[in-house]
Amino acid sequence: MALLNITRWPTILIFLFAGIAAATFAFVTVNLFSQAMASLDFLKVFGWEAIRHGALRQVAELAIWGALSLSCWLLFKVCEHVLEDRYLDWARRSRTSRRDTNR
Repeated sequence: MALLNITRWPTILIFLFAGIAAATFAFVTVNLFSQAMASLDFLKVFGWEAIRHGALRQVAELAIWGALSLSCWLLFKVCEHVLEDRYLDWARRSRTSRRDTNR
């Protein structure tokens, strides 16, 4: 699955993918927080009646949104790690090449 091996992608694509993952993470997290607060208020006001009218389904939806949020965060961190490794490799090479030219 070479498509999923982002270490082979061009740096700019990894950077853009990291940005998209971070933006999606932010959107999903805000949505998750607002839905959780609304669900808690619904449960406080209506109690057992709220559970009968789908509160458990809402909890399942919150779990799905949470999993999506976590996966976006993990994608961002993977991209960040790949970009950091590339930068450190570049920095080592440039330091080595500078030493070789100064001799």
